[in-house]
Amino acid sequence: MGSERRSITANEAITMGLFGTIQQSAGALNAAQIGLQVVGNNIANANTEGYIRTRLEQSPATAFRQGGLIKGQGVRATGVKQIIDQALAERMFNAKTAVDGSQALQSAYNQLEELASDLDGGGLNEQYSLFNNALHDLSTQPNDSAMREFVIIQAESLAASLQNSRKKVGDLAESQNGGLSDMATQINRLTERIARLNLEITSIEGGKLLGSDATGLRDQRYRDLEELAGYIDINWQEQDNGNVSVFVGGDYLINNRNHREVYAAFDESAGGIQVRIKETDAALQVKGGKLGAAIEARDNVFGKYIDGLDQMASELIRSINEVHSQGQGRRGFESVIAANPSDPGSPISQAGLIPEPRNGTFDINVVDNQGELLSTTRISVRNLGQLGDATVSSIANEINQIDGLTASVSADGRLQIESDSPTAQFTFGEDTSGFLSAAGINTFFVGTSAKDIAVNPVIQNDIDLLAISRTGIGQDTDTLYEMLDLVDKPQESLDGRSVRGLYENMLARLGRESNLQASASEGLDDFYATLKSQHLAITGVNIDEESIKMISYQRAFQASSRVISTATEMLEILMAL
Repeated sequence: MGSERRSITANEAITMGLFGTIQQSAGALNAAQIGLQVVGNNIANANTEGYIRTRLEQSPATAFRQGGLIKGQGVRATGVKQIIDQALAERMFNAKTAVDGSQALQSAYNQLEELASDLDGGGLNEQYSLFNNALHDLSTQPNDSAMREFVIIQAESLAASLQNSRKKVGDLAESQNGGLSDMATQINRLTERIARLNLEITSIEGGKLLGSDATGLRDQRYRDLEELAGYIDINWQEQDNGNVSVFVGGDYLINNRNHREVYAAFDESAGGIQVRIKETDAALQVKGGKLGAAIEARDNVFGKYIDGLDQMASELIRSINEVHSQGQGRRGFESVIAANPSDPGSPISQAGLIPEPRNGTFDINVVDNQGELLSTTRISVRNLGQLGDATVSSIANEINQIDGLTASVSADGRLQIESDSPTAQFTFGEDTSGFLSAAGINTFFVGTSAKDIAVNPVIQNDIDLLAISRTGIGQDTDTLYEMLDLVDKPQESLDGRSVRGLYENMLARLGRESNLQASASEGLDDFYATLKSQHLAITGVNIDEESIKMISYQRAFQASSRVISTATEMLEILMAL
């Protein structure tokens, strides 16, 4: 009776063991089936851009003790995880920021080089030559009205070229402002979607409580993060719950499911459009990417070139006007109005005249209708930074003391001088103060920069007022000779460079900076391509590798099926006993 009880216990034990084997192999079948499904999904997405391959994570099931034995319970599928090197991805995104910003800057340099090129023969360099050649031609026939008219025409063409160049570069700079507005919209689109993906990912993954990654959603988030990195230099971190936080400078744009919107607004202190965080109204601290490159292109690439054009035009205006304002044409003035406004009651150093007049004097000559000198009066322009310095009003009062002349100051501070007699005129000379040029009296050009440079309308309307003489009407051509080659003469205010030399230096600097930027772009592009290749080697689908895994799962499935079949046969034998 006891022997029969022991036999039944053994049978039960064997039966339970066989059922355990079948269950164990069923788990292996399930794992192999899941593994095959993962492999199939990888192969299906082999050509999907941005797809990150996954693998089945497996671990041994918890063992149990039976008598003196500890037995395993097969395999357990613990999760489906993406294969990615997080540190490498961050480096790749940083490289994306650098390469996109560099390429955007290179595009800006290419646009500026194309605009500044003199290859068509109509650039500023050619215009300087034509203007200077016209002055040379006039020096051979100073009384030829056609030659005088030609000088005016070439000067107008030079001024128009300066204005046109500045406008075109200004348009390029303004296009960067438009680009900043578009980029702010794109940044908002990406940050909103990443925040939404954060919510979806944490919901599916259970806040990382599950062992699997939300494939597809995480792929999209990585693609969006990389696209965002192309616009701005971001610092992103994945939290323990699966969310990513994105920072720019010291401000966050994305935190869990929340995102901060940005907007583009004109900021006078920034000199154009600035992208700001709507919530805090703080400027987005961007140094790289397309957005950083747009700011760099606007302020430095195009901005510096505009500054150079303005400096060049200002120096051209100053140098020509300082000579011309002391000269005399073929007749004198009946009246003259200064081209430049001022603060007439303030000391001359604070009157707003550019350039600031020096301490010195200038002469006013009264002549008859035939150009014969009647009187010369020296006007003092005191500028010593002391009480009693000259003002525009005091200069007008001094001129009022000259017999035959009346001087006044308009409401906007322009000095006006008129002859009291229809038979008397006046001319200017020997200006050691630079006041005439600064005030815009008897000048060749008007304006202060490339934006508003133009030939003085007074000369345009009466070419006989083009000053070529120094000592008297028709006496010499000394003023004209001083203007010859003036565009090529070294100027102390330009550190020994000439006006044309300044332009040539601008072109040379532009060429050097463009070449350096091209080299930098090429190097960064190669570096980014290397990192991307390394990233793809880790995350991309290798068909051969997946095929090997597929065969491995197939064999495991077959072997587990064979184990189940064998255990079933053994169970049938046992049940037949």
